[in-house]
Amino acid sequence: MNSANRIDVAVISLGNWGSSLVAALIRAGIPPREIVVRRRKRSSPYPTVPWTKAALDARILWLCMPDSAISDVATEIASRRPDLSGQILVHSSGALTVDALKAARRAGAAVASAHPAMTFPNRSAVPLDGVLFAVETVNAATRSTLHSLIRKLGGQPFNIASENKALYHAAGTLASPLLVSELTAAIETARLAGLDRKTATRWVEALAQTTAKNVFSQGPARSFSGPFARGDAGTIRLHLQALDGHPVLANLYRSLAVHALGALPVQNAQALLEALRKPAAPK
Repeated sequence: MNSANRIDVAVISLGNWGSSLVAALIRAGIPPREIVVRRRKRSSPYPTVPWTKAALDARILWLCMPDSAISDVATEIASRRPDLSGQILVHSSGALTVDALKAARRAGAAVASAHPAMTFPNRSAVPLDGVLFAVETVNAATRSTLHSLIRKLGGQPFNIASENKALYHAAGTLASPLLVSELTAAIETARLAGLDRKTATRWVEALAQTTAKNVFSQGPARSFSGPFARGDAGTIRLHLQALDGHPVLANLYRSLAVHALGALPVQNAQALLEALRKPAAPK
C-alpha cells in the first residue's frame, strides 16, 4: 500500500471535469497514476486505462463521472478491491454527500467530496488557479490531505458540512447555470422589443458586465438601481403589461422582483408589491 504521506491520484472517468483535473495534476507535477475510462477514445490527449484493466491502487481515487453514476462506481470499486484500507475515494459532486461512497467506506476507504466552484462546459482544460473547492469529509487526516492536494493544483479549499451540501449546490446553480438562463431571458426580452440578436446581446452584455462588476466590488445594495430602487410602481406595471403575452418571462420577472423587495433597498415597497400582484391590465 502507498505511503500515508504520499499523494498519488487515479482519475476515474475523463469527461469535462476529469480533463481539467488531469491537466492540473500534470501541471502540478503529480501525473495521475492511471486515468481510468470505460471505453478508450482516440481523441484523448492522455494515455488511459480501460476499466477492466485498472489497478485502482492509487492512494486517492478521484471519481469524475456524473452524479447519477457515482454510487454505482463506488460499489464496483469496492467489489473489485474488497480491502480499500489506506485509500481515499473522492467524488466531485456539489449536491451529493459522502454517503454516495458508502460501499467504499464499508471496504475500509476514507471518503470525501471535493467540489470545484467552476464551470467546465467542454473537454478543454480549465485552469484551477484560484478556484474554490468545497471539501466534505468527517476524517481530519483526509481533510488535510485533500487541502494540501487542492493547493498544489492552485485551488483554494474550504470545508462544507454534509447537511449543507444541497443548499450549497443550489447557490452554485443560481450563480452559474440559472444566471445563464436569466441573461438569456433578458436577451429574449430585448429581442421582443425589436432589437436584432447581435444588438440585443451586446446591450445585455454591457448592462450585465457592469452590474456584476459593481456587485462584487461595492456590494449588492450600492449596485441596485432602476425602477425598484426608485419605487416606480407605474413603470413596473408597464413592464408586466408588455410581458403579459409571455408568461414564462413574466413569472421570472415577478420572482426576481419579489426577491429584490426583500433583499435589496427599494422605495415604496408596498406599492411595488401591489403592482407585482395585480394582473396585467388589458391592452
